[in-house]
Amino acid sequence: MITFNNIPTTQRTPGAYLEVDNSKALKGLLPNPHRVLIIGQKESTGTASALTLQQITRDGLAEGYFAPGANLTRMVNAFRRGNPNTEMWAIAVSEAAAATRASGVLSVAGSATANGTVYLMIGGVQIQTPVTSGWSAVDICSAVKSDVNANTNLCVRMSGSTGTMSTLTLSTRLFLYAVGSGEFGNYLDVRTNFYEGQKNPAGVTYLLSALAGGTNNPTTADVWAVIDGEQYHHIVHPYTDATNLAAVEAELNTRYGPQVDLQGHAYTAVKGTFASCAAVGLSRNSPFQTIPGAYDSPTPPEEWAAAWGAQCAYNLNNDPARPVHYLTLAGVIPPSAKSASRFTRAERDLLLYDGIATWLVDANGNAVIERSITTYRTNAAGIADPSYLDIETMFTILEIRYQYKSRMVTRFILPRFKLTDDSTPIAPGAKIARPKDVRSESIAVFTLLRDAGLIENLDDFITNIVVERDSVDVNRINVLLPPDLVNQFRILAGTLQFLL
Repeated sequence: MITFNNIPTTQRTPGAYLEVDNSKALKGLLPNPHRVLIIGQKESTGTASALTLQQITRDGLAEGYFAPGANLTRMVNAFRRGNPNTEMWAIAVSEAAAATRASGVLSVAGSATANGTVYLMIGGVQIQTPVTSGWSAVDICSAVKSDVNANTNLCVRMSGSTGTMSTLTLSTRLFLYAVGSGEFGNYLDVRTNFYEGQKNPAGVTYLLSALAGGTNNPTTADVWAVIDGEQYHHIVHPYTDATNLAAVEAELNTRYGPQVDLQGHAYTAVKGTFASCAAVGLSRNSPFQTIPGAYDSPTPPEEWAAAWGAQCAYNLNNDPARPVHYLTLAGVIPPSAKSASRFTRAERDLLLYDGIATWLVDANGNAVIERSITTYRTNAAGIADPSYLDIETMFTILEIRYQYKSRMVTRFILPRFKLTDDSTPIAPGAKIARPKDVRSESIAVFTLLRDAGLIENLDDFITNIVVERDSVDVNRINVLLPPDLVNQFRILAGTLQFLL
């Protein structure tokens, strides 16, 4: 007996009536476009309100919403440099009430005895100030401050006073302060003469202190209520304090659960020595967050995180099982090769056991992803567990869940199928499902996933899949799905045996 949804069996008026049923229209895998959310801070001149989602569809929007130089603006722009295609939203969090801005000092001494240039690198951006022979330290400070403050996209502003920042009493010292309050400002990089061949103008010396004194990061906890019920597959944020890391991990752990099924992955970055990067990684144990570590890079860590997330968001949406290694981190400046600040292969290998993602520098001087791991290291018993080590595993799981759930809901749940045992004969067109029908449909989905390169050993899957009617709830089917996920080709090891 054919089952109809909209044509009543009791109708007596003559006519030809034809309803449309799309429950079997889907034969392949569904598109699954990813979305990204970037969390950070704004300045008072930004037009967006805190905790309000803003969609970013083109360059220049972030400057208006969040103000030039704000960490949220810089993260949005860093993401778009590497990936202008993934749907992106941004949300500003309110600064902590007792937060302070990081600050530093540039001291200039002497007078220029020849024409030259002051080469400043601020947050990975080169500022060049021409200097004329005979200029005093005060003249140089005035010119440098003017050039720096003219570039409102920088992460740092300059002043000639330690007091009110609008008081510009020029001297041989310039005071630098971060755009935005909080601990993140302590990791903003300022330096002189980064590139080979750059040097001070003759007769002039500098003393530049690192930014310090930034305290009290905002909290990301208020963001989750704003995005409740909405899936963001990639979430980028600038915070590495324990409170925010734990808040992000807890939210993503909840979203991973079967009752919510809004799986997402977070990206942040840590700047520090090998030991300090390892300490951050070892303090975490989450499959839902990736934290690359770098030392002595001019690029701020929050822009590392955004560039990293940009590549992962684009490429893992295209193919979640294909490794993301050797993808270029657009706009990221790695530490100088001559500074001995790049982690060695042995150090990177250790970091990959400590929960820190690693990077390399290619032949063109670009920073590229080496291995994008999560911070997950051990199971609940404290035993080493690599099952959720790689980000590709997490996104392969996400894709499989999405495709399987979409197919089953479309085939059986939305059309309001009834449920019977396997022994029940089913007339063509009847809206009745049996465990063996669910099994057959499940195998069809996983055959497509095999063909898409997401699983392997399909015959084993077919042998081991279990589909059964629940012994207590007669309205329920229980399914055990045992796919063998495709892995990534990362290492080739060989022995060269030669003859003379």
